[in-house]
Amino acid sequence: MQLVYQMDITGDFNVADLSIVEESVRAAGKKQAVETLMAVQDHHEDIDSLINKNLDNWTLERIAKTDLAILRTAVAEMLYVDSIPVSVSINEAVDLAKKYGDERSYAFINSILGKISRSLE
Repeated sequence: MQLVYQMDITGDFNVADLSIVEESVRAAGKKQAVETLMAVQDHHEDIDSLINKNLDNWTLERIAKTDLAILRTAVAEMLYVDSIPVSVSINEAVDLAKKYGDERSYAFINSILGKISRSLE
């Protein structure tokens, strides 16, 4: 999520130094993190479009950067990382929102991801 946040802040969704990231996350046993980063890099426009379609009276620009990074990460996992169950992606996103977002972030993120999950069924 932190690297996805950095992608948004810099406006660069190219993981140019993925080999460095890959070494560190693989060493920690986090192959799915690399898959998720690659999914965000390769599909960020589709991910944003899907998030945007499921917003009620909001736009991507209005979403807090941390919340958007959490949403992008979770949606990338839901769509492109088969080894992570959708329910796990949603639960992890809600936990991240509780830690890094404001007092309402977790409910907002849970709602959006719930809509997306139902649309994927």
